[in-house]
Amino acid sequence: MSSQDRARIEEAAQQLLLQLEELRNAIRIVQSQSITLSNEIQEIRLAYETLSSIQKYGQRDTLASLDREGYVFVKIKLDDVDKAVIRISKDLYALLPIDSVKNVLSIYEKDLASKLQETESELKRLSDLYNQLQKKLQEHLATLARSEKEGSAGKGS
Repeated sequence: MSSQDRARIEEAAQQLLLQLEELRNAIRIVQSQSITLSNEIQEIRLAYETLSSIQKYGQRDTLASLDREGYVFVKIKLDDVDKAVIRISKDLYALLPIDSVKNVLSIYEKDLASKLQETESELKRLSDLYNQLQKKLQEHLATLARSEKEGSAGKGS
């Protein structure tokens, strides 16, 4: 292999390393988005199930978490078990019948599930591309290693 060919392969390998690093960063970002969407879907499902339970049993005494992780709860007495307040935009909330709130939650969940599916498709696409580039890099490195062996074998004769 000529030194010019070797230099070209080494440069291609360097470019592939840079592209692989960029792809790793993109994959981390998309994975983070996927986790966030999954967590939001779980939060919506929990709210839906809690509302269903309140509606089904008409329970007025309940526990309410003061934080998202459930570290602290307070015991509360519900004044109204037929309605709930739901956020319908960034700064807009509405008091609606529980069935309406559950319908809105279902719509939110479907939207988030669709976004999650798109995110997971993007993650698969990026992972496939990463694997293709990694395979190409391995081919370049193998070519360089063979070239080096041939060069050192030729010098030894």
